[in-house]
Amino acid sequence: MSLNQQATHLKHREGAPAGTRYIAIASGKGGVGKTILSLSAGRCLAESGKKVLIIDADFGLSNVHLMLGITPRKNLAHFFFGEATFDEITVQVNDNLSFISSGNGIYELAKLPKEQILNLVRRLQELAEDNYAYVIFDTPPGIHEDTVAVVSSADFPLVITTPEPTAVADAYALIKIINKENDVKDFYLVVNKVESEREGAKVYESIRLLTEKYTTAKLNFVGTIRYRKSLIRRIIEQNPFEKGFMGDVYNILTGMDVEVAPRRRSFWESVLARLLGR
Repeated sequence: MSLNQQATHLKHREGAPAGTRYIAIASGKGGVGKTILSLSAGRCLAESGKKVLIIDADFGLSNVHLMLGITPRKNLAHFFFGEATFDEITVQVNDNLSFISSGNGIYELAKLPKEQILNLVRRLQELAEDNYAYVIFDTPPGIHEDTVAVVSSADFPLVITTPEPTAVADAYALIKIINKENDVKDFYLVVNKVESEREGAKVYESIRLLTEKYTTAKLNFVGTIRYRKSLIRRIIEQNPFEKGFMGDVYNILTGMDVEVAPRRRSFWESVLARLLGR
């Protein structure tokens, strides 16, 4: 049995701290902002005083470390093959935020005995839940066994898309497959790279109509992220935490019932909010 098939065991183990919660961030296609959302959500939760671990689950195409400009010496593959401890593969970004890179040796786990894989996954689970309030999985794009297994196991299956027609179609396909195969009912949707909230709402509505008609899933629309040219420059500079993007992510997390502290508005944001009555 492969790691992908064992991922459904990453539920709360008996006796574990009740505060440990899993967020799986997924997309039907690549290039829609999944990794930057994972990093920004982790940063927002960390700034709220929560211990957060991001696991780059895009096995073989890991890129969280690239966005941060950090090259880990050891990764998740080293842990599973007994070549590194949990502490050695965990990279600390700040006091509350850490990440693990998946590396490219994970597929070789399929050759290991089922019992050994299960023990390794449970060991990773135990270490994560003993040290972190939130574990965020940045999953592979598309409808892969890796993604389906991890998203189906999460407390918060968060799907990100853009207004691009192919991205919308693939986001719906991902939700449909996970709902049909694993009977997952509740999904959260974020629409990235929008020009306005109205544009994001139209994308949500189109996916919601299909979801209600052809699946038993419930789609929770938790917000939009505006397109920002400045974010591209920050990603190139390997400093991806852009203020406006982070503000949108704070609002998204607030709508997901996670324990994030209210975002402090700037002076001008406060003035505009009062003038506009919101």
